[in-house]
Formats: sequence, structure tokens, C-alpha cells
Amino acid sequence: MKFEIQQEDLQKALDVIANVVPSKTTLPILSCVLVEATKESLTLSATNLDISITTSTTKATVKDPGRVAIPAVKFVPFVRSLRPGVVTISQKGEQLTLTSGKSRLTENTMNVSDFPALKKPEEKAALAIPADTLIDMINETAYAVSRDETRPALMGILWEVRAASLTMVATDAHRLARSVRKMEWKVSGDKNLIVDTNGLRQIPRIAAAARDEDSANTEVSIFVGGSQLSFRAGSTVLQVRLLEGPFPDYQAVLPKDNDKHVTIDKADFAQAIRRVAITADRVTSQIKLGIEAGRMELTARGTEGSTAEDEIQVSYQGDPIEIGFNYSYLQDILKNLQAESVVLSLKDSQSAALLKPVHDTGEDMGVLCLLMPLRLAGD
Repeated sequence: MKFEIQQEDLQKALDVIANVVPSKTTLPILSCVLVEATKESLTLSATNLDISITTSTTKATVKDPGRVAIPAVKFVPFVRSLRPGVVTISQKGEQLTLTSGKSRLTENTMNVSDFPALKKPEEKAALAIPADTLIDMINETAYAVSRDETRPALMGILWEVRAASLTMVATDAHRLARSVRKMEWKVSGDKNLIVDTNGLRQIPRIAAAARDEDSANTEVSIFVGGSQLSFRAGSTVLQVRLLEGPFPDYQAVLPKDNDKHVTIDKADFAQAIRRVAITADRVTSQIKLGIEAGRMELTARGTEGSTAEDEIQVSYQGDPIEIGFNYSYLQDILKNLQAESVVLSLKDSQSAALLKPVHDTGEDMGVLCLLMPLRLAGD
């Protein structure tokens, strides 16, 4: 195999896939980047068995087609370190040589036949979604997934695919995030899928690469098949495994009778939380919200006797209420709500709270967050 390519073009292709290469693995072949050169294109692939990415470019001049598995640990940083210019890669026997100007890397390759076969998505089953919408929905839910490996279903994001909508839900039993968007697509039957979160976090990278190829690439194609969900953006395909369920019945835990609604400026709320959290207990991470007509007082107490307080204006006319939350969870929610104002809906100090972003027009943005409170001292 032998081909030439500009350093910038090779680096861009590697940047799309390299994040998937595992740093530690019991299968050495997974530490490699698969490079396939044909007369038409150069294709690079990487997989950790849960996530696979393949990207292609036509900007290489292929003199001798072939396939090679190159250990990524030296290959990727060496390419990134090169000056702009032509990179020549050639293979002879089990050795690969990369040259660029006076720079040179010689590396042993691995048996290319050991590299896992990557399934191609069935093109006929594609569902199209704007890339920005998909990325927003992932960001609005991914922060709430569980890290508990004994409950693998909660480490993924539930997708409810319907004829006119897409719903994503994530929960770790302490908090829940749901994002809903209306869709215009053809779906054959309702589908509920639990999708690996780490795989979904690759979507912004492949969408950015597609836009870099062509600014008109603003959509991602989704393919549902077997045990995986596949995404195509430009010349890049991402394959993400589906997790086995069941996923909890989240509808059953969404409160229906939270009648105390507090409208809060998101930036003011986030800044006040950040200030008082400095003294919060490092075990419970608790801050207390004291809410009454027109105002909210935030308080945190540390185990060493320190206390921090702050106050912000809010829109609220109900009875006074006090409630405690994990400040880190509140910050996660606010960071991922795309609005200037949020509505905090409460029932009492011991019941789940709901947070929603709101447009200035009052329009529902399709995002809902549930947060369990922390018991206040004396409750």
C-alpha cells in the first residue's frame, strides 16, 4: 500500500475517529486505526466494539491500494505534530513508513484480518434529523445518565421514536431529563431504544466534520438495525450499540400536582448557586432554597461551621416554601437548559421538583428536568 495526502486532510480524518480508540484493551487490534486505500478514496476506521467510526476522504492520491492496521498510540500524535505539507505513507511487509519533509516514522503494523468487521447501515431505513436538533437533545439529557454499572440500562439514553416525534430520556434515579421534538419522518412502528451515551457523545464531532466537508451538510441520517444505531454525517458513519433494558417507567415518576411555580432568571440563579456552594457540605453538596413572594434566599452550611447566603429576585406569589437540593445537580441542569429563564415547579419540601426552560413567549421548549430534593435538617 502507498498513498500521499496533505497533513491537514489526514489529521482531520484522524481527529474524527481517534477518540474511539481505547487506551486500554485486552484485544490489541482495537488499539489500531484501520486504513483502507482504494483508487477512489481513503477510509479510516476505529472501534472499541461499543462504538465504531468510519470516515472517508477523496483527497488522497493512492498509488498502491491496500489495507493496514496501524497502532494509534504513536501514529496519531505523530501526524498531529507534523508541519503542513504532503505526507507519504507506504507499507512493506509488516512495517509502515510515514514521511513528510525531513520527518519520518517507521512503525510495525498488526494483522489487518484481525480488525473487527464493521457492518454497513441499511440505507433504505434512514431517518433524517437536523444535526443541531440531535446535538441539542443529547446535551439536554446526557448529563443525567447513571454511572452505576450494575444498572446498565440507566447508563444509556432512552429513545422513543414515533411517527411525528422523538423523545430522549436519561435518569440516574436522583434526577431525570427528558427532551422532546416534533419530527417529520416515516417510521414503521413505534420504537423504544436504549442507546449507549458515550457513543452519542461522538455526534458533535462527526457533524462538525460533515460541515467542514460541505457547509450544506446540516442533517444526520439515522439507521435503526439489529443491536446498533447508526448515524451518517457527510462521509462519516458512526455505529453505536444498543443497551438491553428494561428502562424504568419514567412517566410514573413525573409529578402531576406541583402547583407552586417559580420563574427564575437562569444566569442569576446559576451565579448565586456557585457563590453559596463554596461552603456547602462536601458529602451532601446541599444548598437550601427559601422561596417566598418575589424572592429566593439560597443558603449553604459547611461541616466546619462556615455559612454562605445569597438572595435573588424571582417571580412567585404562592405560600413560602423551603427545599434542599444537591447544588451540583442543579448546576448540571441549568448549564444544559437553553433559555434565559427557567420555571421551578414544587409541591412541598419532600417531593420531586420539576424544572423547565421557557421562551419569552411562554412557548414550551420540549425539555423537562426532574430533581429529587435532599431532606433538610429538622424535616
